[in-house]
Amino acid sequence: MEIGGNNISSFSPEENHLSIELSSERISYSLLNTNNLKYFYFKSVSATENNSIVNIISSEEGLKQEYSSSSISYKDFPSTLIPNELYKEEEKSKYLEFVKGNLESIKTDVIHQIDSTIIYSVGKDIENVINQIQPKISEKNSTNVSICQLIKQYGNIKEKTAFIFVDKNNIELIVLEKGILIFQNYFTVSSSTDILYYTLFCFDQLNLDTHKNELFLFGEISKGDENYSLLYDYIRNIKFGEISSSLSFTKELTMLSKHKYFTLYSQLLCV
Repeated sequence: MEIGGNNISSFSPEENHLSIELSSERISYSLLNTNNLKYFYFKSVSATENNSIVNIISSEEGLKQEYSSSSISYKDFPSTLIPNELYKEEEKSKYLEFVKGNLESIKTDVIHQIDSTIIYSVGKDIENVINQIQPKISEKNSTNVSICQLIKQYGNIKEKTAFIFVDKNNIELIVLEKGILIFQNYFTVSSSTDILYYTLFCFDQLNLDTHKNELFLFGEISKGDENYSLLYDYIRNIKFGEISSSLSFTKELTMLSKHKYFTLYSQLLCV
């Protein structure tokens, strides 16, 4: 999917900021005009059996320009959250080994809003190609961006509030109470039933009322599809999340469902 123009070479890179969201299966990126602070270009490409994500990154001309600045959020890579009072830099590999073995490049972000550190692993081939095309890029984990911006936008809600980020093979569930993070985790899913099961499990364990507490939807979910319909059968107060009203878009980009690209567009708000 590409929106905003067919010839990216006609843009002036030095006047733009490049935002990238990258998972092992898809790369999405957008350009922000730094003069008027308006997003004007978007593209998303999924990996296939014959075209890996590394090949896609290497072949995308829009990623190779020398922009005024650039940022990337790594999504759905192995990660874990550690409170800063318990975190030790020299132990970061051991923390992450509880999540997944055979780790490659290990990165860390401090999430100041919750006084914690997120540790995550990215493939070295991905790290190398990103450093080649954008050597000065600012890196973050997408969970860092999500938590940061959710607290900013929804932290004034007094009741426990759940947020679900739906992707092809997994979901991320985050729960806030009065602006404080009380839960975050990833779950591997293969069906709408899996999504419902893990969501209801979290509601039960955290004492959320399926008739009262709100569930905000992000990612690959649309009103009327199977994922939405099944969730709505059991959780009555569901809504689609929104990106910050402080962000601005060209007319072409307003056609995008903004709840699908919440972390991509929130990167610049969580520096």
